[in-house]
Amino acid sequence: MEIIKALDLKIEKLVHDYDRIKIENDVLRQELNELKNKNDELVRNNQDMLLRIDSAITLTKKGKKSDSETDFSY
Repeated sequence: MEIIKALDLKIEKLVHDYDRIKIENDVLRQELNELKNKNDELVRNNQDMLLRIDSAITLTKKGKKSDSETDFSY
């Protein structure tokens, strides 16, 4: 009878540990998704900044041309 009680206690502890770890895993997955979203946002911002830099360089190069050669069609 004591063996059964001891086993029941161990099983209850394992179930409790499993539930705790499952909740912790869910929290970590949510944090990971938030970090992925933040990373995606930063990548988009970097791409936008590179496009702006490229545009500024292009405009600077065009600015060195004479006014008659400058293309303002953008």
